[in-house]
Amino acid sequence: MNIEKYILSKKTVLDSASQCQWKARLDTKMGFFNGIKEKPHELYQYFERRVRTEELKAWYSSPDPGDLFQGTSISSLVIPATFKRPLEIKGVEQLVEEIADCYIRYHDKYAKAVSDAIVESVEGWIKEGLFYGVVLPSKIISQAFDLAVDTRSLVVDIEGDAIDPHEITSYPAEIREKYFNSVRPGIECLSDMNISRQEFEASLILADVSKPKIQKYKGKALLGPIKCNEIAAYMAQDIKALIRSKTKGRISPRSFEVVIYDTDTPYTYHHVMEYNGDPDAPCLPGLTLLGASGSIDAFRWLYAYRVSLVAQKMMKGSLYSQYKASFTPFVFMGVLVPRDAEILIDMNDLDLLRYEGNISPRVEFGYLAEEMMNYIKRGK
Repeated sequence: MNIEKYILSKKTVLDSASQCQWKARLDTKMGFFNGIKEKPHELYQYFERRVRTEELKAWYSSPDPGDLFQGTSISSLVIPATFKRPLEIKGVEQLVEEIADCYIRYHDKYAKAVSDAIVESVEGWIKEGLFYGVVLPSKIISQAFDLAVDTRSLVVDIEGDAIDPHEITSYPAEIREKYFNSVRPGIECLSDMNISRQEFEASLILADVSKPKIQKYKGKALLGPIKCNEIAAYMAQDIKALIRSKTKGRISPRSFEVVIYDTDTPYTYHHVMEYNGDPDAPCLPGLTLLGASGSIDAFRWLYAYRVSLVAQKMMKGSLYSQYKASFTPFVFMGVLVPRDAEILIDMNDLDLLRYEGNISPRVEFGYLAEEMMNYIKRGK
């Protein structure tokens, strides 16, 4: 199943009351942001300090071997899912099932240790599930949708130049358009998909020639996924439902969070997506955030950044490496105490569709702007 068919098969969830309410809040906030004629310089300085805070928290949130608790708030319980060999993902349904099975296994492994560490009764909280969500590298999504393409088909001659897709931004618009028209029709894994040139280029620059040691990927590159917010939301809803059904309600999450990131630094990606140089679409350094489920109120943009940094540090290329025969295709995130979850995260709305497409720093920053500006005013 390609990405577009997967998304279309889930469209009915957009009619829910929670989804409609979130869409209305997003429209209102973005209307406020777009109506500001002159934004205070302090807004950007304050945001940079918040980004730095998330980076520092991520630094001490990845556990040392043998540790169970670390970090603070949304990253105080970090559990990597480890395997002895690379997962051979044959479809998104299989990936969803793998995540649900791992969730249940690690929940049952650690629930007692967490309960014993807390003075208050946490029986109700544990029943909802020890982890509120999971962080996935983009290439796991690429595997699930079989976004593999022969590397030789990506480098083509356009007007005497051999165009390398990783350097696509260095070419003028007319060459890029010709490259798109020449290469796009021959990429089978994107066939029958309505994909823009911008989405196509974003997928290409995130393409990876390093990949799991699985025979079917020999001589191929894994393209970066597109429409990651939709993928994250619909996977989150399916994972939640599977956890409930597989445990017959013994573990019953109210909602579930999925975050998708890429290990590439975001600068070229931002250039392709036309965010470069726009102060209202700031860059989060160190990785590229591609998708997240839930409303921005339910799980903040900078939270998604923090947990992705933590996951990236823990994975350290283990998705591909044969060195230790230990592979980490995804990382579960939880909190140490229920109070953190209730104050910092909206546990009801973690699996809503955030908005269509990939994560937009312009939308995310714009949504947070009013709150940040009010904070700055109170300090004056």
